[in-house]
Amino acid sequence: MPVLKDNVMAENHESEKKPPLITVGVSAFNRKVYLEESLRSLECQTFRDFEIIVVDDGSTDGTGEMMREKFPGIRYLYQENRGDAAAKNKVAENARGRYLVFNDSDDLFLPDALERLYAPLSGDPSSCSYGQYITINAEGEKMPTRSKMRKFPSGNILPELLMHIIVHNCGTMMPLALFRRIGGYDTSLRCGYDYRLALELAVRANLHAVEDPVFLRRRHGSNLSSVNYEKTGLILKVLTDFAGRHPEIRAACGPVIRKRIAALHGKLAREAEKESLPPEVIRRHLETSLKTAFSLKVFFRYLAFLCG
Repeated sequence: MPVLKDNVMAENHESEKKPPLITVGVSAFNRKVYLEESLRSLECQTFRDFEIIVVDDGSTDGTGEMMREKFPGIRYLYQENRGDAAAKNKVAENARGRYLVFNDSDDLFLPDALERLYAPLSGDPSSCSYGQYITINAEGEKMPTRSKMRKFPSGNILPELLMHIIVHNCGTMMPLALFRRIGGYDTSLRCGYDYRLALELAVRANLHAVEDPVFLRRRHGSNLSSVNYEKTGLILKVLTDFAGRHPEIRAACGPVIRKRIAALHGKLAREAEKESLPPEVIRRHLETSLKTAFSLKVFFRYLAFLCG
């Protein structure tokens, strides 16, 4: 059972001889106000055996000054701007916990998030756990949250993960050694690096779903996860690269992978239309979708496109 104490700052000053069970990493770039809220949510955790590492990815908004003034007990590391994936990897390089979990600088952990994420790992220490979220707006007000499924899978979740991004870089707890063995986040990707990591985790370990949401996911103008043509294309690249690296998965889950690739080409067609890309781009994605895995829905879209 987790040990409850009163002061998280005291724990962050514990002797180096007694490493914490969990490292919570927070990467930040010019989100000083949101970052303060994020760290306050970590201070309120019911589970207390953890450290916090903040990596500042080249902020110019006074993030460093705020950290020194308001959070002197939290480990703060600065790097020149190299991107969110690199900042998260730097957390892992400096982590002392057995387990690693990230909280994005604009998101908030619910008070019992760490307790619930760790619970399934106490009996299955080589596994991972993952939780979902409640959507909030820039002011912190709750918004409608669309769920990809009613009940999230546990154990070997790879078939479901191939079809849906249900594991996020925020609110996923994993053994630090496993994160390092995979090689961390792929810094060559501007987005989709969290999906790539989730797929690699699912090949190597069981993932336990935490039923109720564990964090508040903030939606605002500069979210990295906003959908567009470029980012959808990167998700497609992540999936096809993954299938190329794992021929055994491609053989075992071929129909699922083809269905997902077809769906992503359909989505690319929609995004291309929204962004007024050339008609041949839209047609190419629709035709690729139909050739990869036929769908009546896409077929009728294709007919409507040809008649339009």
